[in-house]
Amino acid sequence: MNDVSFLVKERLRHIPSSLMRKLNKKYSDIGDMVMLTVGEPDFATPDHIKLAALQSILANHSHYAPNRGTGQLRSAISNYLLRQFELDYDVNTQIIATNGATEAISTAINGIIDQDDVVLIPAPAFNLYGILAAQNGGTPVTINTETTGFKLTPQLLTDYLEKYRDRVKIVVLNYPNNPTGTTYSVTEIQALADVLRRYPVVVLSDEVYSELSYDVDHVSIAKLLPQQTLYVNSASKSYAMTGWRVGYLCGPKSMIDLLAKVHQANVATIGTPNMDAATEAFLAGDSDFQRMKQVYALRRDYLCDALDELGFNYIRPQGAFYIYVRVPDDFTGSAIEYTDLLANQAHVATVPSEAFATGKSRYFRISYATSLDNLKLAVQRISKLHE
Repeated sequence: MNDVSFLVKERLRHIPSSLMRKLNKKYSDIGDMVMLTVGEPDFATPDHIKLAALQSILANHSHYAPNRGTGQLRSAISNYLLRQFELDYDVNTQIIATNGATEAISTAINGIIDQDDVVLIPAPAFNLYGILAAQNGGTPVTINTETTGFKLTPQLLTDYLEKYRDRVKIVVLNYPNNPTGTTYSVTEIQALADVLRRYPVVVLSDEVYSELSYDVDHVSIAKLLPQQTLYVNSASKSYAMTGWRVGYLCGPKSMIDLLAKVHQANVATIGTPNMDAATEAFLAGDSDFQRMKQVYALRRDYLCDALDELGFNYIRPQGAFYIYVRVPDDFTGSAIEYTDLLANQAHVATVPSEAFATGKSRYFRISYATSLDNLKLAVQRISKLHE
């Protein structure tokens, strides 16, 4: 038989697979492991949302839905965004229901980035943005934010926009941030918007953790720069619906009309019962994410207190369900060597900063999307390791 793998694009051979997924598999194969790796809510999808899916199936909503999503879902999303974040998107022309936030991001990057185009990515960051840029022949350029409190500043942004000038097509914002849990105040977002409106670039704003903002009222940059922003969100984190795969992409009509072609070619549409479930979530689920947020906040506070007791330095999360912890100074190895130590000797699985940033960043990410009992067990084991 002929081996035709050589026909696959050459650039794919140079793009690494997800380190986080690789380590998650490696650590989960070790017995008696406390898994604090993947950002998977430990809550069940609320019952009223599950019932909406069952009713959809019984009503025979099992045929193709419109490419951009059912009218009911798009209407629910539009009303939800207006209610929660004062974002005004037209139901028929400015919203695409996608296969999770992942497909919303890929639709945007696949539709915009071409050979040698630059995507600016404040780091540390989820690795999807860079992978998609590279797959399209573009250049992912990371902006190290470690010296600025893990936030993009107007000066940093200006420096990179000036350096790459006309090559920059997309600036990524993800807040509350994965992996640091940092977010932006309205003043900080306004300052970034003042810079961005001077340049012909698209802001890809990934706000999937916006409902899980603890200390700061979330303000979307789409409210300040509606004509330049592609807004990404989903039902996954806020309603514990990761497996339902319902996200959405919003933006100016002129861009959404074109990006809908990418979505149509790659996905066509997502499952109708899933969309009916998400419709129920956006219409009647505000109390669901508020309840979950309260629990996440308690877990965060517990972890911060415990890490203080253990003498760790960390970034106090303002949102999401991650805490970014500095590797102890007396450990001379890399972050990945430290997470291997935690996994092999303490049986606590975390994610090293190498999964989110290049260079010698010495941090690791703990996900507290797990029970308080698991977190207490993890702290007990880490404490014993450092006795």
